[in-house]
Amino acid sequence: MTSNAETRNVSDTARRWGTSRQVVRKWLTGFQAAGLAGLNDRSRRPNHSPGRTPPHIEQQVLHAGQKTQYGRLRLALYLRDHGLCLSPHTIRDILRRGSAPQKRERRQPLYPALWAWDQEDPFSLIQTDVKYILDKQALGTQRTTHLLRQCLPLYQWTATDSTAPTVSPS
Repeated sequence: MTSNAETRNVSDTARRWGTSRQVVRKWLTGFQAAGLAGLNDRSRRPNHSPGRTPPHIEQQVLHAGQKTQYGRLRLALYLRDHGLCLSPHTIRDILRRGSAPQKRERRQPLYPALWAWDQEDPFSLIQTDVKYILDKQALGTQRTTHLLRQCLPLYQWTATDSTAPTVSPS
């Protein structure tokens, strides 16, 4: 492949390398400033963060959080009473940076009450169902208009006792 030094054209070099002209210019300035080392990827982390909370205030927040065990909202009120005015969002970020990551408890999957299927008692397991009954294709325009004009319910509720013994016809 040819380089920009051979073509003397940023657009042509970008086209041949399959990238944008801005990237080629970035490569050029990096190479001119530091040679081959200037082509390596660099950190994009800012050198200075003027909005970051000073370390001594972060230590005060962490100490107060350990002492009181309050959440971020109550801790903001507590610190305000002690002469330190920080938003709950700032306190949240400080607490997250200053503490080890906490492992969350795994939620138990939600299953139906399997024990109820083994019960013989009536009403130990009830199944319910809701259906929207205002269906013009199934009912037709005349019936749906009647339902709407008479202010009749638009939902059908069904409850079934699932443990009731079934009677087979003899």
